[in-house]
Amino acid sequence: MKSINFPKDVPMSGRVKVCLNLVKSQEIKKKIVVDIGSSFGWLEKELVKLKPKKIIGVEMDKNAIAFSKKNVKGAKFLVGDALSLPIPKNYADIAILFDVIEHVPKKTETKALSEINRILKQGGTLLFSTPNSHFFSNLFDIAWFFGHRHYSKKSVSEMLKKSGFKIIKSERRGSILSSCYLSWFYISKRITGNSQPRNFFLEKLDDQGYEKSGITDIFVVAEKISN
Repeated sequence: MKSINFPKDVPMSGRVKVCLNLVKSQEIKKKIVVDIGSSFGWLEKELVKLKPKKIIGVEMDKNAIAFSKKNVKGAKFLVGDALSLPIPKNYADIAILFDVIEHVPKKTETKALSEINRILKQGGTLLFSTPNSHFFSNLFDIAWFFGHRHYSKKSVSEMLKKSGFKIIKSERRGSILSSCYLSWFYISKRITGNSQPRNFFLEKLDDQGYEKSGITDIFVVAEKISN
């Protein structure tokens, strides 16, 4: 398995910083945390510093799992997907689903959220993010034209409610410039083959766009209230 295309570190700015801060807003010390769609383990690398009881990353990409196991110490990584998690029922205190729901097969979103509900303890917390559906965030996201799904706050709320969750906090962040940065990032990856292209000027603008309410992404804290 080749893992050389995965970066060892990612800049903690913009959407990534908001996601990390969302986790930090929870008391995760001595908690069991499961990150669904852990990719190459960038979040786990940060979260092990907070000393959770256990952190498990679940990812479909076997190459990403191999890289994560080599690059991140103190976390466990398992091959799996959001529709069938290799985790016992009522196991986790906190489940993380950052920018994953838009990638599960269409019309299986509620099934995926119900599967996450299954692995959470009663009263457990779901930390969630997904692209927001807005005229400008859609227009400036090149991937949207090729089927990358965006959701409204209402549709996210309905999906979570059907899956046994109660929303504790929901907000939208990211400016139009953040959407433009994302398109630049996609294009640069395709052209250069670099999995983590950098442009410090655009990163700064992107980061500023996430410092307050916006249009690009939805971030949610939800609680499991029923099976």
